[in-house]
Amino acid sequence: MKLLTVRRASQFSPGRHQENDRAILEGTAAVLRRRGWTVLTLAEDELTRAPLPRIDAIVSMCQGPEANAFLAREAQRGTLVINHPEAVQNCYRARLHRALRGHWGVFAPTVLLPTQVARSLSITRLLGKSELAGAASYWVKRGDVHATGPADVVRVRSDAELRAVLAGFAARGIPEAVVGRHLEGEVVKFYGVVDSPFFRYYGERDAKIVPLAFGAARAQIEMVVRRVGLEIYGGDAVIGHNGEVRLIDLNDWPSFASFRAEAAEAIGQHIHGRVCEYLKDLQPERRFDVAQTDRGSV
Repeated sequence: MKLLTVRRASQFSPGRHQENDRAILEGTAAVLRRRGWTVLTLAEDELTRAPLPRIDAIVSMCQGPEANAFLAREAQRGTLVINHPEAVQNCYRARLHRALRGHWGVFAPTVLLPTQVARSLSITRLLGKSELAGAASYWVKRGDVHATGPADVVRVRSDAELRAVLAGFAARGIPEAVVGRHLEGEVVKFYGVVDSPFFRYYGERDAKIVPLAFGAARAQIEMVVRRVGLEIYGGDAVIGHNGEVRLIDLNDWPSFASFRAEAAEAIGQHIHGRVCEYLKDLQPERRFDVAQTDRGSV
């Protein structure tokens, strides 16, 4: 019984995230080995260089378009991939906007802009009749992939600042940007695994502050998570002064750095169960092998 794990490329793990991302994947692999799996590992940029070995499923932290296109083809051939490459790419901000349009739930609404409109853009005209109207400032985020540095997520307070950011994106070859209003309140970092007890969170300003009321929002958050297609997820939310929870970012497989040991256990258990069920449904003749794996983990 073999699984392939794929490490995230360094450009999608800036700064300290690179080591943290590696650590959570290695921790998850260790849990799976204890459950009886043979676990192979490749880096994201190694994925397309050679034919894949015979494997039962792929456990992926990939975020780049090329690697996820490759994994999407593997999924079409019948290989189980967690997180599914379509779900990962749905977290790119432009695609997330399109996936949630009309179904925002607890996610803060956004406006999607082509960066080439920078010269003529007016915040007042653009947002005057939208749900974003009336804010003192806005966040502008690159739409094509996840943020790779501070210049990819910028707060603006005027038409001139908005035009400058969009022009900068256009000059870098970034075709679309997502604009959302700045929300006042307590920023909360959250982490979860669907169909498991694992859901953790803390205040960004002070990690010692755990906003207990936030736990009640899990069901609403996971409605968004499931619509996107994720299984292992994290993100950012704001608790407003009136207690309202609004999501402002959603991530596929974050580093879980503050909860690494228990997160690795929860992720490993989730993957083990998903792959076993998948193989039972896909290949009935292999039920004995899967049962042996289950018994070996007790």
